[in-house]
Amino acid sequence: MKLEEKQLPEMTVPDLEIQNFNKEIETQTNSENELPLSENLNLEIKSEKDQTEKLKLSEQIEDLNKKMDEMKELFSKKILSIDFEKETADRLHKELQEYKNDIYFKFIKPLIMHFIDMRESMRKNVQDFNNKTDEDKLKLLNSYIEEIQIILENNDIEIYETDKDIDKNVDMKKQKIIKKIETPYEELHGRIFHISSNGYMYKGRVISPEKVEVNIYKKTTEELKGE
Repeated sequence: MKLEEKQLPEMTVPDLEIQNFNKEIETQTNSENELPLSENLNLEIKSEKDQTEKLKLSEQIEDLNKKMDEMKELFSKKILSIDFEKETADRLHKELQEYKNDIYFKFIKPLIMHFIDMRESMRKNVQDFNNKTDEDKLKLLNSYIEEIQIILENNDIEIYETDKDIDKNVDMKKQKIIKKIETPYEELHGRIFHISSNGYMYKGRVISPEKVEVNIYKKTTEELKGE
């Protein structure tokens, strides 16, 4: 007995085309969702590079912040150091000035005390000065001159007076010309005519020269005409 052969339904051409189209769409969809292996590796490498660069950048920023903090601290210390040095210099300058003033006062104190005593003496004598005789007045004035001379000599001040009969010519190192006297005699040119004040020296150095009048030769009218 023969088995009946079942007849499979025959697929028409349109059905095959639809089936092939569906397979093609499925293949494209799978291909879009799954990237090739090489591209995945590239993405992973790029991601690692980005992380490395971010890490390096972070380290650089941290290092920069650290250096800025160090510079800030150093700058603050320098400012404090400058302020300290300035305060120290000002204090030393003030102390030195006070020391110099003290030394200067100690140096001139004896001279000041002499003049104080002299002033008080003059005040007492002035009160009855008009009741004194001319001779007493002269003695009193001369006594003050002598007292001042003693004060100066006690403070290393030497008073000098040139003898114009011996030292006839002017000495510009020790004398100062305050007046010129014209003379027709040429041999008198540069000779001292008159000494108006004494000279004063401190330890061999002139501090106030003698005031002198000096002869200056000038030709007469007749001599000029004869030329």
